[in-house]
Amino acid sequence: MKYCYVFFVVSGKEDNVVWQLRSLLDLNLFSVFVPMLEKIFKKKELTIKEKVPLFPGYVFVESDFPDNIFREYTMKIIYKINDIIKLLKYGDSEKMSLKENERSSLFILCNASHCIESSSGIIERDRVCIKEGPLKGMESKILKINRHKREALVELRIMGDIRQIKVGLEIVEKIPT
Repeated sequence: MKYCYVFFVVSGKEDNVVWQLRSLLDLNLFSVFVPMLEKIFKKKELTIKEKVPLFPGYVFVESDFPDNIFREYTMKIIYKINDIIKLLKYGDSEKMSLKENERSSLFILCNASHCIESSSGIIERDRVCIKEGPLKGMESKILKINRHKREALVELRIMGDIRQIKVGLEIVEKIPT
């Protein structure tokens, strides 16, 4: 079973923390990453795609180790990294790894590089139909669409909190009723 842990880090220092963790941890046992989000925007008739952190200020570590072993293995290492503020846990409990439903809902949207790419779809009779991308088949999860900004608002639950994120969505056609 895979477990996923979340470190709260100094915002803007995510890449530095990833680099340091990768240099200190055995990469055969741990996968260190920052989930990314592909943003689409137009600038002077050009469509531009850029990747930004999905959750600024957070670094994720995936491992086969359950909470107690992960804590033992990483505590000495994380104290060496000044930009790590803390390892997140659920409230007052000792549970640190993401719950399986939270982990799976995040990883369903992400590609192999831990990035949520843009989706594309059509609007037919006020109903969205996603043709390709991570939102395909998840139309019911879309809370709101901003066609001008090419975004869809969806909710993800992470560490017990509901986070609303804006995922890239290009509406390529609108079929009137």
